[in-house]
Parts: sequence; structure tokens; C-alpha cells
Amino acid sequence: MAIEDYLGKPLKDYVYEDLMKLKRGQLMELFYQLDAPAMNEMQGEYRAALLDSGYVINSFLAWFYLYFTWGTWQHKAFEPLGERHGHGYNTFITTQSTLYENYFVATLMKIASIIRSLFRLNSPQRLARVMLNKTSMVSSVFDGKPSFQLSYRDYNTFYTNTMTDEVRKVNDTLYLGIGRLTITLGKFNPMPFVLMGPPDPWFGPDIPYP
Repeated sequence: MAIEDYLGKPLKDYVYEDLMKLKRGQLMELFYQLDAPAMNEMQGEYRAALLDSGYVINSFLAWFYLYFTWGTWQHKAFEPLGERHGHGYNTFITTQSTLYENYFVATLMKIASIIRSLFRLNSPQRLARVMLNKTSMVSSVFDGKPSFQLSYRDYNTFYTNTMTDEVRKVNDTLYLGIGRLTITLGKFNPMPFVLMGPPDPWFGPDIPYP
């Protein structure tokens, strides 16, 4: 089924609100129809948001993994380093003075932040740039077609290092991503998200790349 049949308009006219209306199965059907963006096209900080993930438990896990641990998710950012590879990071709104790449340390620091907030000891909100990743052009695990991939394996610890994202282009300002974590059944339990442009300039992560 053509994705236009869901919403009655061409892909070039799609906006964020249109993707929010679609269920996970429909989002996957859309993903299969899309093409990968060029590596040099993905440059800067793109606004990011979660889409329908199919099950309540998935929504809870995504909230706990992103929003509870690091803060309010804002962007995925990219910098190309060649025709087929680059790197990136995520941004979060937080009151913590430091966010850690180690998931378990980050969770402990979040709990400490909650305790500090009871005594109004937290710092002002800021934008943190963490969760580093490597980007590359790959064959998708979902359909074998080219995808723009984000791999967290090299820069993160368990269980962040089990996460991989694939991104394809809806139109010039809208991108559909499919995230997966090995510990939540990988490609058999996809978690869609959206990236929105035009992007803000590349800033660079808080902790430099190794």
C-alpha cells in the first residue's frame, strides 16, 4: 500500500504531525518505501521525537531510557567525515552539571539529581550533548536497502552499546528513523522516531570523541 493512501498527500508535503498519526506498522511500511539520505546531507543538529513504538512497554522503556536517564531528548546531531562515514551525538535538556556516557552512572546521577531537586539544589537547565555514535552507509537489516546508520557500540557501555538506528529521508526537512536494541529483540521490536530540519549548526559533544 502506498503511504499516500494513509494521508492523501505526497511525501514532499509530509510534516511531523503526519508521522505522529501513523501506527508502528504503517511507519515501517513507510520506511521500506524511502531512500537513504546522502552522508554529506546529514550535517548539524536535527530536532528529534519518538513515534509510535507499538506496545505500552516499549513506550515506557523509551521514556525510561531517554527522558528519565539523561533528560528531555532534543536532537540527533551529525557530522560527515567522508562519503560513507561520520559521527554524531544526542542532545538533552538537563539540570545536571555533567552527563555521563556510561548508562548506569547516568542513571545513578539522575536519581541523585531528583534528590537534590527536593532541596532545590539543582543547577539551571542546560543543553547537554552526549550519547556519541558512529555514522555510516549500510544495507538495512530490515529490507537490505541502503540506510544511514548510527551505531553506539564503540563509544558507549551496556546497554547503550546495543543500540543501532537507521534513518531514511521522507522529504527535505523530515526523516524517519528506526531504532533497535539487541536486548529488546533488535530488529524484531523496532522503535520509530522522527528527525526534523532544517538543522541547527553542528556544535560538537560535551566529551570529545576518543
